[in-house]
Amino acid sequence: MKYRSFFVGLIGVCFSLPLSAQISRDAKYDILRTVIADQASARIGLPFGTDGVELSDAGEINQSKLEKDLKKNGQSIEPGRVVTVTDIAFDDDKIEIELDGGGKNKKNFLDRIQVGVGVGDRTAPVGREDKTAKAKGSKVIVKFAKKVPGALTPDQLKEILKPLLDFNKHNFMKTGIDALTPEFQEAVKAKEARIGMDRSTVIMALGRPDNKFRETKNGVYTEQWLYNQRGLRALFITFEDNVVVEIKQY
Repeated sequence: MKYRSFFVGLIGVCFSLPLSAQISRDAKYDILRTVIADQASARIGLPFGTDGVELSDAGEINQSKLEKDLKKNGQSIEPGRVVTVTDIAFDDDKIEIELDGGGKNKKNFLDRIQVGVGVGDRTAPVGREDKTAKAKGSKVIVKFAKKVPGALTPDQLKEILKPLLDFNKHNFMKTGIDALTPEFQEAVKAKEARIGMDRSTVIMALGRPDNKFRETKNGVYTEQWLYNQRGLRALFITFEDNVVVEIKQY
């Protein structure tokens, strides 16, 4: 009986303790809807790699890990560069924010399929081009002391990210333009695209495109942006490895 009374009492204590609520589905949806595709200016240099920069929910950067990753993997995003949030993943006690595609090389799912040709009673594998897209972005991992708050808002998440990212468009547009070469500064102010610009700089100059087209030719991945202009005119901007290589107007 004593053991039973102790067990019942223990259950009562457990139920009386406050439990940390997991982030709600509505809160997740609001953050995904609001923050994904949003742009910000990097306040510090961010590294290549899949581990990501670690940030506490109090806004404290894991500085030793950051310095180690920068030294080992190199810098992917320089201070002042305008980046885009491309993915967000939620866990019980952390949120992972992917910037400009993240710091991980990605392969098309077709590249995981082995193709072979018959040679007698054997099958010999056929060589396949490595179509791995070279990583260009980085990742931020926000670690919470307990669980991710159940009612976390997009503004609260952006506030936590402040040591790394400036989401104030007025600030980062100015910072981003100031970080450009004089030639590109002039082009952005004139709302023109130039050969050699990256995606972020083109967006600063022209805004987001009306459409995007992607293809791979001779093993080279290209992305073409379409801007509809006055009348029946159209502007096509072609990127290779995030750099403008061709501009055509029709």
